[in-house]
Amino acid sequence: MPPPLTPAEYYAKHYPYEQLVALLTRNGDDLANCEFAIEGKTSSGDKLYKRYVSARGASELREAVSRFTGVTAFHFGALYDNGVDKKRIQAGESVATRRVLSFDIDLTDLEFLKLKDADGQVSAEMCDKAYPVSAAAAYILRRVLHKAFGYTELLIVYSGRRGVHVHVFDEKAMALSDEARAAVLDFVDCGMQRSDTHAPTGVRLVMNMYGQRKDVYRTFHTHVVGELGLLENGEDRIAFVNRLDLAAYEEYEKYAPTFAPLATDVLKCDTGAEAWKHIEERIHSTGVEWMRERLDCVVLAYVWPRLDAAVTRDIKHLTKVPFSCHAATGRVAAAMGSERKRIFSFKPARDAPSLREWHQPLMHAAVARFRVDAARSTATAATAATAATTATAATTATTATTATPGGGVDMEGVEDMEDVAGAQRRRAGFKRKPSPLATCAPAAGASASHRRPDAPVVRGARQAGQAANPCR
Repeated sequence: MPPPLTPAEYYAKHYPYEQLVALLTRNGDDLANCEFAIEGKTSSGDKLYKRYVSARGASELREAVSRFTGVTAFHFGALYDNGVDKKRIQAGESVATRRVLSFDIDLTDLEFLKLKDADGQVSAEMCDKAYPVSAAAAYILRRVLHKAFGYTELLIVYSGRRGVHVHVFDEKAMALSDEARAAVLDFVDCGMQRSDTHAPTGVRLVMNMYGQRKDVYRTFHTHVVGELGLLENGEDRIAFVNRLDLAAYEEYEKYAPTFAPLATDVLKCDTGAEAWKHIEERIHSTGVEWMRERLDCVVLAYVWPRLDAAVTRDIKHLTKVPFSCHAATGRVAAAMGSERKRIFSFKPARDAPSLREWHQPLMHAAVARFRVDAARSTATAATAATAATTATAATTATTATTATPGGGVDMEGVEDMEDVAGAQRRRAGFKRKPSPLATCAPAAGASASHRRPDAPVVRGARQAGQAANPCR
C-alpha cells in the first residue's frame, strides 16, 4: 500500500505552486497583489486562520504555506491595486479590482440526494455515487458561460468530496465588478433556491436557448432516475408528482380525469424508470404547453446548477485553491479538464490523488490537467462576453427566436456539436440568438446607483412600467 502523507508534507513537497502562479498571473497580473489566506491548526486542535498573505513568486508562496502551523489548506482571493497590506486595504488605500470568476457546485444543495451515512456525516462514498449530477451541472454551466458570455478559458476542479468548482480566467471575467458578477450568477440560475420544488421559468428559457435540453433530460433519466434510484420507492414517486402541482393549471378541471389518479398510477409501476416513463407520457399526451413547461421546470430542479452566491458575486471572496487537500477525505482537489468526456469520465475515488494512499504517478497525471483549457469557440459567442460587464439590470425578453405556443424557445433538434466539430464558419444570413437575461432579476442590491462610473448601461434594459420579471 502506498505510504500516506501529512498535509504539511503535501504542501511543502508536492503542491504544484508553479502551475498555480502561472494561472493567477496569466493575464499580466502581479502575484504580489493577490491575497492568499492560510488555514491550520495547533497541536491541541484549535483552528488557525491568516488572511492578507502575499508572495512575489511560487517559492515565496510555498514557504509561506508550508511554514504555517499545522497547515490544512490555503485560499486565493482578489487582486488589489496597491498591494495586500491589511492596513492599506482597511483604509481604502488598496482596492480589490480583479478576481477569478468562480462558481461552487455543491451536492448538499440538492435536497433530494441522500449523502449522509448512519452517523449523520456527509459520506465521500455517497458523494462519489452522486458525482454525475455535479458533473452534469459543471458541464451545463461551462456551456452556458461559453455560449452566453463567450468565456472560454475555464478550469474545472473536483472539490475533494461534495462537488465541483468552475473557475473562469478570461480577462473580461477577471475584471467584473461585484454587480456584474451577480448579474452573471442571476442569468445562469435565475435566483433558484435550495428549497425550490421547480426551477424558475427563466432557467427553462436559458436551457432551451443554449441547447441544454438533451443534456438535462439525459442526466435526469440516466443518473438521477437510473443510477440514484430517485423514483424507486412510492414516497419519492408521490413527492415528484406533488412537485408538478398540476392542479395549479387554470384549466385543470378539464384534465382532472387524466391527472387526478396519477399519484396512484405511478405506485403500480415496477421500477423507477417505468414510473418516470409513465409520468412523462401522461404529461405529453395532453398537448398542453403549460404542463410540458412544468415538467421541464421540475426536472431542472434536480439537474440545473445550484450555485453558492457568495463565491461568485463577491470580488473579495476567498476560495480554496485548486489542488488543495480536503481535510475530511484527504483527497486532492484535482483538475479534470473542461471537455464533456473528461468531466463525466472523472471518478473521484480513482482519479483524485489521496494523501491517505499517496500515488505520485496519479498526482503527475492530475497536475498535467492543471491548466486552462480554452474551449474551441465558435464565432457565435465572440462578442457575447460584453454582456457580463454591462449586465447591471435585466433586459427585456425578445421574440426574435422561434417560439413554442407557450412562449418557450424550440430547440428540440439542436445537437451538441461543440466537442465534435470545433469552430465552424457562420452560415449565410446567421443571426445571433438574443440574450434571455431579461428573465432574471438583478441581484439584491444591484441598481444603477451602485454602478461603477465607467460601466456602460445595458441597451434594452427594463424600464419602469414594463412587464414584471417572469423568473419570480
